[in-house]
Amino acid sequence: RRDSNLQRTGNDWIEAAFRAARAADPGAKLCYNDYNTDGINAKSTGIYNMVRDFKSRGVPIDCVGFQSHLGTTMPGDYQANLQRFADLGVDVQITELDITQGGNQANMYAAVTRACLAVSRCTGIT
Repeated sequence: RRDSNLQRTGNDWIEAAFRAARAADPGAKLCYNDYNTDGINAKSTGIYNMVRDFKSRGVPIDCVGFQSHLGTTMPGDYQANLQRFADLGVDVQITELDITQGGNQANMYAAVTRACLAVSRCTGIT
């Protein structure tokens, strides 16, 4: 959405950014982070396909972050979605976790934590 020098390279700007970041700091953990990707949906599947493609072509990517801005429910396939990314060989992290205030809030935080703990490559909740 932003006008940047990287976007001017064409549709490969995310790949170009990851390659440039790895070249600048070979030890940095490179993560793709996005929102509205908590369940298996068109957006998360597009990202899944991108990560799978990156891994197959040797584009450096180490993890995927899920900005979990949740309401009163969690997608039923939340854990399965985390797991499918982990199965690609990347770590997954729950980033920017916030849950709408209400009577179910504590249960929701617990459910997200359980989902992360059930995926061996889930390395953090923020």
